[in-house]
Amino acid sequence: MKFTKTLFIAALLLSGTAQAGPYTDKLSACLVGQSTMDDHVIIVQWMFAAMSKHPSVAPMGTVSEAQVDKANLRMAQLFTRLLTVTCRDQAVLALKNEGEVAIQQGFQALGQVAGRELFMDPNVAKGLSGMTKYIDTKKVAVLRSP
Repeated sequence: MKFTKTLFIAALLLSGTAQAGPYTDKLSACLVGQSTMDDHVIIVQWMFAAMSKHPSVAPMGTVSEAQVDKANLRMAQLFTRLLTVTCRDQAVLALKNEGEVAIQQGFQALGQVAGRELFMDPNVAKGLSGMTKYIDTKKVAVLRSP
């Protein structure tokens, strides 16, 4: 199977509008069920490295080009291993029967699991909850009034 760079990125990031079929569901289950916590760390690090290049985020921290390249390499290795070794049978059937969208949706499911694990970390949760001290509770409370 030959993926273009654009397809690879789309497979991992874009949300699909197509309904998942039974082969996509099996591929997704394999990707999620057979990936490890270390695999999830690779995914989250890759997403973070990519997002760090957005102009609105870049001033908040520096991710070097070497770090981005390492994250890209590790993600490419993970992508290849999951599709050609770990979940090979499911990937072949999904591509044959449901097309490339199956890969996209399978990795979306895996990315969602990896992201959820990131947000479950107590340090991340604490960082996210820091905004609550700035919420204008009086303005929000009016939403409860008729």
